Amino acid sequence: MPSYFKLIHFQRLLSFIVLLGMVAGGGAALYLREELRTSYPETPAGIIEIPRGLRARDIAGLLEDRRVIRNRYVALAYILYAGARNKLQAGEYQFDRPMTVPEVIQKIVSGAVYLHKFTVPEGLTVRETARKWEEQKFGTAQEFLDAANDALDSLRRSEPGATSLEGYLFPETYSFPARTTAREAVEAMLVGLQRAIENLKKAVPQTDWPLSIRETVILASLVETEAAHDDERGLVASVYLNRLQRKILLQCDPTVIYALELANQYRGRLTRDDLQFRSPYNTYVNSGLPPGPIANPGYESLVAAVQPASTKLLFFVRTVEGRHTFSETLAAHNRAVAAYRRLRDRG
Repeated sequence: MPSYFKLIHFQRLLSFIVLLGMVAGGGAALYLREELRTSYPETPAGIIEIPRGLRARDIAGLLEDRRVIRNRYVALAYILYAGARNKLQAGEYQFDRPMTVPEVIQKIVSGAVYLHKFTVPEGLTVRETARKWEEQKFGTAQEFLDAANDALDSLRRSEPGATSLEGYLFPETYSFPARTTAREAVEAMLVGLQRAIENLKKAVPQTDWPLSIRETVILASLVETEAAHDDERGLVASVYLNRLQRKILLQCDPTVIYALELANQYRGRLTRDDLQFRSPYNTYVNSGLPPGPIANPGYESLVAAVQPASTKLLFFVRTVEGRHTFSETLAAHNRAVAAYRRLRDRG
């Protein structure tokens, strides 16, 4: 074949190859664009954990294997295009609806990890809170207790008299990412109480508080363990404050229970002998407030401690459904106790 015809043949072949590449490239671009626009999958994938140290290609492969995305190569191409290769963050992610590849990658880049709820009711002790930590499968109760002991030094900087974190682990529902340590949880709860105290100061000027911050937390812990209804918290606080002012023993049953529990001697109900139990927390034998809180009070009990009801009440007795009968005199209190006993005996 003459060289001229060979040249023409080569040029046609080259043109065909270029055209074929353009067509293929255009098809690939259309495919890629469609894949990036399409939400996937039809069935939510649930919670996926991305371990630390995983490379971008491995993350794309994991997402495909767990059916979060359809094509790992499309995801990897988008990661490279978006400059997200070194921005993907480890952690647990919840994929509870179909998402496009850009939405999936953006979620991982932003670190919008799945948060686990840790719920702590009001009125628990540190030991009871530690059991909640274990029950809700965050870690062991002992790990939590160890973390609470380790954090005591930081509390003593603001409260030199503190002997434990009792009363300072603010009860509420916290949101923690996977693998949150007990120490991190304890620190979050300490910050929770600090935030509550700041809110108290905004609601009621500290100059109007009847007690210091530490005494307020102690009183609030007594209110928390006695009052089951919000509308009685201010009344319970007023009883204890009136007794403090008159230098009358507080005679708070929960302080005796707390003292017995510290000594591992509480048997589920108080006896007359228990009321004479030797402990600085026993307010039947020691005047004034106990040396520290006996439980972790909630915000409503803290409010009651800084803004109690204005009364002359000195006594109360629990009756039905967690409610109390309040009295100003011992005679009226004795009548209330007798009335409750008659009601109880008839029941």
